[in-house]
Order: sequence, then C-alpha cells, then structure tokens
Amino acid sequence: MRRKKNSKSKLFFKLLGYAVLIIILLSIALTIYSVFGPKEDFTTPIKDGYAIIKESSRSAYIVNTKSENPDRPVINSIVISYAVSGQYIAVKQTAVPETEDIKPDYTNYCYWLIDTANGQIDGSFNSDDDFKAKCQELQLDFNEWIGA
Repeated sequence: MRRKKNSKSKLFFKLLGYAVLIIILLSIALTIYSVFGPKEDFTTPIKDGYAIIKESSRSAYIVNTKSENPDRPVINSIVISYAVSGQYIAVKQTAVPETEDIKPDYTNYCYWLIDTANGQIDGSFNSDDDFKAKCQELQLDFNEWIGA
C-alpha cells in the first residue's frame, strides 16, 4: 500500500514541476513579446490626412500624413486638444517644459487654425479673444473639443 501512495505523490510532484516550468516559460515568452513585439501606433486621424501623434504626456503633435514629410510636425508639442469645423481644425497647444522635472502648464496655452483645403496655418492666437475673433471672421464654430 505504501508503494502506491509513494508513486502517486511522485507523480503529483512531477506534474506540479512541469506546470511550474510551463508557467515560467510562458512568462518569459510574454515578456520578450512585450519588449520586442510590434510597437503600438500612437496616431489618431483627425481630418483630410491630418493626424495627432501622442507618444507621451509631453509629446503630442499634429502631422499632415499627405505631405512630403509626413513625420514632420505641423503643430509642435504639446497639443492639449483639437476640434473640427468644416475644412478647419482648431488646435489648443501649450509649451513643453524645459526639463523633465517641471510639469507642463496647462493654464497657459495658445490656439492654431489649420485650413485642411490648402494647408494654411493661422496662429498662434495667444488669447481666447483673438482666437474667437478669428473664428467669427471665418464663420467657424468649434463645439466639440477632443482632448489629446
């Protein structure tokens, strides 16, 4: 009787060892995949070939994917939010702090207007009043702002 019990416990520990080995190998494989696997695309299309690329909290910029240099920012970081009205894209932007230990000042910002029909960029508008006056001149109404 003891032999049967002893062989059952040996089989149990053998299977337990294999299960632990499989879990360790799967963990290593998932770690390797997460480091060397396909990179996430941080591009969000906006309108007519314009897109926002957000790589981090300090790197969010607008590009024109249809231009000769699709990786070159049309509006530099840090883009806070954007809105669309007709053929125009409005962009709200703040400055990138000089060092990593300084947080971005989201209360100090400016606006830009991108005409997607001809690629013309108006701005920067450093006050809400200047931006609203330009929008009234162009008869634009930006109701829904989308955060970057």
